[in-house]
Amino acid sequence: MSRFVAGCLGLVLILGGYAGTANAQAEAGAQSLLIAPGARSDGMGRAYVAVANDANAVWWNPGALAFTTGHDVSSMYARLVPDLAEDVFFSYTAYSQHVEGWGGIGFSLGYLSYGKSIATDVDGNELGTFTSYEVAPTLAYGTELMKDMGFGVALKFVRVDLAPADKTQDRAQGAGSTFAADIGTLYKLPQLKSSVGLVIQNLGPNISYIDADQSDPLGRNVKLGVAVTPFETELYRVLVAADVNRSLLPHGAWIENAGGEFEFNRLLALRVGYIYDPRGTIKNLTYGLGLNYHGVRFDYARVPQSEFLERVNRFSASYHF
Repeated sequence: MSRFVAGCLGLVLILGGYAGTANAQAEAGAQSLLIAPGARSDGMGRAYVAVANDANAVWWNPGALAFTTGHDVSSMYARLVPDLAEDVFFSYTAYSQHVEGWGGIGFSLGYLSYGKSIATDVDGNELGTFTSYEVAPTLAYGTELMKDMGFGVALKFVRVDLAPADKTQDRAQGAGSTFAADIGTLYKLPQLKSSVGLVIQNLGPNISYIDADQSDPLGRNVKLGVAVTPFETELYRVLVAADVNRSLLPHGAWIENAGGEFEFNRLLALRVGYIYDPRGTIKNLTYGLGLNYHGVRFDYARVPQSEFLERVNRFSASYHF
């Protein structure tokens, strides 16, 4: 079991670099809670707390659900470390809708696969293979506390299954579960064509796997963001946004994100951003594009990871109706 755990810890550190988190966050349990969904936000440098105007608000800022219109569904799939492992991936699906007189509700399901591993006994004999994974369903609700000010809460359950009992040397299942909550607010300033968002994520008890006395904290953090639309006509729109993130774990660090989007004729969007995460060794540009046709949107982004990993492609699709 110790060999497997060591391998999982190494992969967790790699995923910490992928997710753009500082070293303190790489020590957190349930890494799936830290992976930001949506290629649109990736293309904008992950500056999205004050934007979050789609179903991905369930993750980014549940307070933004107060302003959701109609129905929105979004889905993405990403191979996290394609240069190291083909079967390590993250998938995410979210849905949101407006509820007249109440605000907005949302649901999401995130799934992180650590891929297949080979179990061996003390002599190195193979005992079989197994797949390690995390799954995290989330329910969220947002409403306007006052005009132009939304407040929301997201409730999460996360299950981490590292190894089944019949594949470990001590016959102990390497699995754990816990719950968490996000609290977010979004304040719109229509006269300034801007918005301000604040969210506190992953508030909840630690997660343990085999030994309850050796638990890992969740990746608790706070994000503050601002978004401005300085130019908008019938033909084009320019959006700029910036976020700052602070890990609430010991030795946590600041992460800064900035980005912009140029949308032409509500059809084509070009995006660029920057992630500044010195402790996570990410200081680089992001870029992407989006295509929108009658509510169906396809987004692509190319994002950096830690300095020892190659850039990765992100794809997502959404439908607003």
